[in-house]
Amino acid sequence: MSKSDYIAVFFIIIFAAFMFSLNADAAGKEKVKNSCVHCHSQLSATSFVGVKSHSWKGSIHQRSGVTCDKCHGGNPEATGKEEAHKGVLGSSNPRSTVYFKNVPATCGKCHGAEFYKFTQSLHFRRLESTGQGPDCVTCHGSMVTTVLQPDTVANVCERCHNERMGIFPYIPQKAKAVLLSLKVSEALLDADKEVYQHSGEKDVAPTLRDAQSYLHSAKLDWHKFDLDSVTRDLEGMYREIGKLPSLQRKRR
Repeated sequence: MSKSDYIAVFFIIIFAAFMFSLNADAAGKEKVKNSCVHCHSQLSATSFVGVKSHSWKGSIHQRSGVTCDKCHGGNPEATGKEEAHKGVLGSSNPRSTVYFKNVPATCGKCHGAEFYKFTQSLHFRRLESTGQGPDCVTCHGSMVTTVLQPDTVANVCERCHNERMGIFPYIPQKAKAVLLSLKVSEALLDADKEVYQHSGEKDVAPTLRDAQSYLHSAKLDWHKFDLDSVTRDLEGMYREIGKLPSLQRKRR
């Protein structure tokens, strides 16, 4: 390379480094743009709020951009503590968005269909009338949300549905069986969609869509806590699957 080529490469490297520095600085500013996240992440992991904040990191809520202010209120653009916390109420305050009776409506801002189904449940009516029913946090947690699995759902249901309290003690095992059926049905439908996608079969798309619609209804009806409705939805899904042509018979 000639001397002029070396000089040109040198300036290209300097320019690239400068642009990288600008981008990194912009990314850093973007990260601290939300003062709630920035300040709470500095708190000790041994404090109550600190534990919650550290737990939030890496969660589905963080990946989806659901920051502190989305549920708790406040001003995420403020730099001062008082201004940032303006309007934030403790969870024990009935006017708070995270008061246990208000949690479903708060979650419903994003999870509208699930919230609507939940409002149709006996659990919601009990929560509204006596304050003793479950809310979203009961099953899913808050900062780090989880989806109940067949091997964990019974333990949650047993908090109220047990012999000691005498409230339908058979429910935990029934819920476990229905949720297991829901999970298996979803896996089977996914497998069918994969098989028929590469089978060359024509005119199966509407049937698969109808089957998927029944499965979707089953998932939503789960939030109504109507286990029999979930079962009927799954039966509808299997009726649709039964309409699919037999690939094995066609290969003969």
